[in-house]
Amino acid sequence: MSALHSAAPPTVTVVTPAYNVAGYIGEAVDSVLRQTFANFEYLVVDDGSSDDTVDVVKAHVGSDPRFRLVQGEHRGLSAVRNIGVRLSNSKYVAYLDGDDIWHPKFLERQLGLIESLPPNVGAVFCRSRVILENGTLVYLQWQRSGSYDFDDFLVRNNPARNGSSLLIRKSCFEDVGVFDESMRYVEDLEMWLRIAGGSRTPVLWASKDYLVDWRLRPGSVTRDRASSSRALNDLLASHTPRLRRLPAGLAYVRPAMVALKYGGDKDLAEEWALKARSVGISRLMRDTSGLRLLFWYTLPPVGREAIRSLQGGTRELLKSANRRLRRGRSSNVGIGQ
Repeated sequence: MSALHSAAPPTVTVVTPAYNVAGYIGEAVDSVLRQTFANFEYLVVDDGSSDDTVDVVKAHVGSDPRFRLVQGEHRGLSAVRNIGVRLSNSKYVAYLDGDDIWHPKFLERQLGLIESLPPNVGAVFCRSRVILENGTLVYLQWQRSGSYDFDDFLVRNNPARNGSSLLIRKSCFEDVGVFDESMRYVEDLEMWLRIAGGSRTPVLWASKDYLVDWRLRPGSVTRDRASSSRALNDLLASHTPRLRRLPAGLAYVRPAMVALKYGGDKDLAEEWALKARSVGISRLMRDTSGLRLLFWYTLPPVGREAIRSLQGGTRELLKSANRRLRRGRSSNVGIGQ
């Protein structure tokens, strides 16, 4: 038997969607190739990049036989992710966005976790460290570990937080379909809700490990807050009637808090806050997001604006520090070499 036919099939298909991320994708690729679990195939699906993304990928991958590059015109994130699913030859699929970074034991620990759990678990996700554009750690994205069902994922508004944190059974996509390519916003949450609500393996399980560096950077996502809020409102309206354990009002707690905190659509913020308050003050006070919502809701408009201004100033200071660090790194290239 030839070596080609005797080789074990890959256990995981790693998919990196890439669009104009030349400044970051080298780190992403390196973090995949450094994985302690090695039986994977690696697809980088370029979404019609106009910068040097493809050249950087090729330089970092070299001749690694696990790697395939898929190029095409600009189609959008969901379409690129779906290409990866359709080309997958493995039992599991994991996405790593082109500007994020995996811990070396991401695959080892995620695989060990899902294979230790009951067979009705369709996906596992880890906690994330949030980093700035230059890699500076900002904070830790925490969520409780353990089992999540449809209600949990809707009420907590996607506790996985980012697409780079999950390992998913390929059979989930076979059961409920792939990402909705017509959606520009909340497509992740919509996909995970379909898995939790309609697949043969509906349980999603959270790890206690921090295994992803999730990068915040200018231009990583189109910040059309009005459109994203409307998309979330439509998703909540269509999915809250399917809640089985938890009251629908809880699904509006976090969106209302975020809208009030960051100054989103005022009418929608008030509508969401009213729905959230329908669960009762005592229920809101038992939840961190509920307490934050009550804080922002009880502030007068002038108080909200004052705090937003302070927050905006802090963000600008962080951006300025980030730019100085990047300039410093550029000016030091070659020193000591």
